[in-house]
Amino acid sequence: MTHEAIQLLSEYLRINTTNPPGNEGEAAGFLEKALIHEGASCKIYTSHAGRASLKAVLPGTGEKPPLILLNHMDVVPADPSEWSFDPFSGEVKDGFVHGRGALDMKGLGILELVSFLELKRKGVELCRDLIFLAVADEETGGAHGAQFLTDNYLEDFAGGVVINEGGFGVKGILPTKNLHMISTAEKGPCWLKLSRAGLPGHGSMPHGQNALEELVKALNRLLTVDRPLEVAPVVGEYFKNMACEWDFLAPYVEDGNPDTLVRILTETGLAAMPQLGAMLKNTISLNLLRAGESGNVIPSKAVAQLDTRLLPGQDADAFVAQVKEWLADDAVEVEKVMNFPATASPLDHPDYLTIKDALQKKFPEDVVTPSLTAGTTDSRFFRAKGMEAYGVFPVTVPMEHLKMIHGIDEKISEENLVQGAEAFTDVVLALCKAG
Repeated sequence: MTHEAIQLLSEYLRINTTNPPGNEGEAAGFLEKALIHEGASCKIYTSHAGRASLKAVLPGTGEKPPLILLNHMDVVPADPSEWSFDPFSGEVKDGFVHGRGALDMKGLGILELVSFLELKRKGVELCRDLIFLAVADEETGGAHGAQFLTDNYLEDFAGGVVINEGGFGVKGILPTKNLHMISTAEKGPCWLKLSRAGLPGHGSMPHGQNALEELVKALNRLLTVDRPLEVAPVVGEYFKNMACEWDFLAPYVEDGNPDTLVRILTETGLAAMPQLGAMLKNTISLNLLRAGESGNVIPSKAVAQLDTRLLPGQDADAFVAQVKEWLADDAVEVEKVMNFPATASPLDHPDYLTIKDALQKKFPEDVVTPSLTAGTTDSRFFRAKGMEAYGVFPVTVPMEHLKMIHGIDEKISEENLVQGAEAFTDVVLALCKAG
């Protein structure tokens, strides 16, 4: 018999919730049907036509604040011509469930749903309300989803502790052990628009005041500057936990000096790895560059957009001032187009310690560690309202599969779904079981 998580995810992936436009209303209806079938009552929140979020609750004794199982229903676009299978087929084949959202994050959403249903079926007495919360619009900023809910319906969630995306189990990073990361913090986006004016003219007669050329020069200065590495507390803890497999980290474990860690990671080349480097510095990615409309006309204006992500504790205004210094061109205008501060939840919180202990019991041979998420999740909206949030996805994905997230040919193994459903239920039970 096909495991419930596999069947549900296969059906869920067939619902195209590409954002934009989202179409989360259909996805919310699918989840609502599964919940109502088991006798759970649901509440739908609609921000705009077709943009729906869903909440279901298992009441507890109220001994502890609510536990919110947060997930988003929307996915990023997928170009079928780039994929080897239909991105919205939900096909189960060769031991995998295929489709956009399998890893980000419909797969985790289904694990949350299955654990919610499992505790309901068993009639477990809960020490806290258990809330299943599927939201819209995470992939384009959350305005129609988590932000809409926390701004307008905070009383439905206030005081809760959130489990969300951001954490991952990965095989292939460490020599002999799998790595299970619990996201306790995430970087803050500070997207910048850079504009440079110049003198238009005929392309056959360059005059040295080409807006595009001048902006490219400034961008080259910015992108080639040697930016310093910094060690946030959660990153320091992450590498201390990795030391059980990476002997070369022993000097850092012994003295606890961040400078020692930076030296080791630089000398070993690990700091140059995109996944690790993003945890150690404010990143800058040039993603858009626009200028001109004709191949023989010197453009009078050039515009670039940077995706920059700031470490916890960084001041966005100070960072923008530093960017202007690195550009070294007063004619380049710098504008923040999106900015949210980095957020973090404590490592000594009882619920974090319970999550870590439950995962360690489920995966006794693996390394369980807190981690910093380089991207941005809906956790920030709940942390901004005084709630704690932790990213947990108890699967063991091959490292090379991580490129499928926002990439092509996204899929998750049936084994991971079965194992993940069991592990996630263990985590939720540990957090909610009375007595």
